[in-house]
Amino acid sequence: MKKFFFFCLLFFPVQVLAGSITNLEVLNGTLSREFDSNNNVYSVVLNDGESTLKLDYVLEDQEALVTIEGNDYQVGEDNVAVLNVTNSDGTKESYTFYLEKEETQAVFEEVNLMDEPAEKKIAFLEVYVGIGCFIVILILFKVIILGFSKKKRWKLL
Repeated sequence: MKKFFFFCLLFFPVQVLAGSITNLEVLNGTLSREFDSNNNVYSVVLNDGESTLKLDYVLEDQEALVTIEGNDYQVGEDNVAVLNVTNSDGTKESYTFYLEKEETQAVFEEVNLMDEPAEKKIAFLEVYVGIGCFIVILILFKVIILGFSKKKRWKLL
């Protein structure tokens, strides 16, 4: 088995990635998995209200040139940002980020928070109007019926 593995390495060399970036952190979103310098493709969910990817990274080669392509989120399009690193020795490395947007608007469309308090206000208003009418009727009853003397009450009946 060891001989076969050694034979494969001699005739089918394994591509070792340069690892131009040693550490990377997304500042305004969530990276699909922990950064690994040997992995060049990631998905990123941008925070609500963000339209560009903001990264904090550490370069292995301090003299490397870094450029970013396609770093502008557009609704309804394939959103891909590519971080290109050109090392001082001329080797190039690219990291691809597929951008997605955190959607919170749909949750608020499904739940209308204004309906319930409005219904409660109307219910309380009906109770207050009912109590007010009852008090007015009691006052009128006292004034009209009980306010007259016995003689006047018998005349009304």
